[in-house]
Amino acid sequence: MLTLAWTYLTGYARATDPARRDAPEWPPHPARVWLALAAAFFETGEAPAEGQALEWLRTLPDPQVWLPLQAGGRRHVVTAYVPVNDKAEGTALLQSAPLARSKQPRTFPAVWVGDRPCFLHWPEAPDSDRYRPALTQLCAKVTRLGHSASLVQMWVAERPPTLEDGFAGWLPTEEADNGLADLHLRRIFQGPSLERLQETFQAGRRPLVGLAAGYRAATFTPPPMTNTTAFDRDLLVLTQVDGPALPVTASLQVTQALRDTLMAHCPQPPPAWVSGHDAHGQPLADGRGHLALLPLPFVGYEYADGRLLGVALAFPTEIDRRERGRVIGPLFANQQGKPADVSLRLGRLGVWVLRKRAWDDTRLTLQPETWTAFPRGAKRWASVTPVVLDRFPKANRLTERANWEDEVGSILFEACQYAGLPEPVEIDFGTTAWTPGAPRAIAKERPVRGAPPASQPASARQGDGFPPYLLKGARAAKPQVHVFLRFAEPVVGPVLLGAGRFLGYGLFKPLDFVPKRS
Repeated sequence: MLTLAWTYLTGYARATDPARRDAPEWPPHPARVWLALAAAFFETGEAPAEGQALEWLRTLPDPQVWLPLQAGGRRHVVTAYVPVNDKAEGTALLQSAPLARSKQPRTFPAVWVGDRPCFLHWPEAPDSDRYRPALTQLCAKVTRLGHSASLVQMWVAERPPTLEDGFAGWLPTEEADNGLADLHLRRIFQGPSLERLQETFQAGRRPLVGLAAGYRAATFTPPPMTNTTAFDRDLLVLTQVDGPALPVTASLQVTQALRDTLMAHCPQPPPAWVSGHDAHGQPLADGRGHLALLPLPFVGYEYADGRLLGVALAFPTEIDRRERGRVIGPLFANQQGKPADVSLRLGRLGVWVLRKRAWDDTRLTLQPETWTAFPRGAKRWASVTPVVLDRFPKANRLTERANWEDEVGSILFEACQYAGLPEPVEIDFGTTAWTPGAPRAIAKERPVRGAPPASQPASARQGDGFPPYLLKGARAAKPQVHVFLRFAEPVVGPVLLGAGRFLGYGLFKPLDFVPKRS
């Protein structure tokens, strides 16, 4: 293996994002690190062994990137007006005269890193022992990474850090999975040879580095004894970037529109795990094994208002990442691997535009761990969208209340087993949510008194509440309730229960769990 490390001597990384001149590049792209080594090579005598080491680095696969967990704090970018170089010869004005030099806007974006090192790591690096001495010598010559004020000290390290050491890791994805990657970083220079690069360097031109690789965040592996569900805890989070602000009660319209979009853009005929139907058009026999769409509302906090901030895709655990990327990746990324906008037409609600969550979006509602409690798990869970019962209770809710509650409890207990959850030690349910900001399980209605039937409806809706979930072909909506669950051992989600779990109803949030900010 091979590990390169460097520290930012001022505590700040100064480099411009190639896609946005007013934004910093973070994490540092492997291409930038390699070009810093190449610049040191050209500036210090071009030792043959160092050149061979640089060429060898180009043959290795994409490296892992390891960064300090606290790094990434971005300074507010201020536009400065900087005098340009003196005008060309032949002008009548003196070069020292201030009127001969105009000022142009410039930005100097920076990211706070601190004094902990950053790493590039290759788990497989054949012949690394052969090239290690030359790389050690070359790393010692590197003085900057990015802007000339981005001073660094660089060396060949013994090993990479780990998540337990307080570092964030970014792992390269497979080519087919690039559409679902968390971010894209420019690859180590794979263009012309060093001789051609030297010509570019001597001419004062910038080398062109266009190829990018997809990366995903490294995560803890849960302990074997941790309980999990039938869904993968690695959620694909989409955030709203345009369109009207919608309450969580509009979840069903959003998830249905997103499902229609997925069905239209995936390979035809749609795979069973996307459509939920087999090759003959029949629903999957076990009711499991297909994609679930989760609304992501701002709930569970003191000032939560229940507003939808995005949607997440929860994949069946048996569908590997390559298959996910092949089927739905092209919808969420363009040909260059950049996140693509997805428009959902919601009828009278307007058009909602979604985009794959940026890796540095720190809003807790959009963190997958907020909904999965990964890696520690949680014992207490509460629904934020109502659970639709899988069947009608036989007892009458008004005249046989005790029997009705016993039967509903049994239905919910069976739903936990059906979802692959352990047996809960406590189940409670009602029309009011346990989570602040979540509306009632169903809108409450009261009869209108004293009004002629022809002029006003017989009943009026009071307060917020979820609309009924109507199954296709059903004559009436099944009961829907908010549910509280407590397990004897921690459970890693997502936790989804009930007949509407694949379209956002029956979504649970862990209680007493606050994820770490990215």
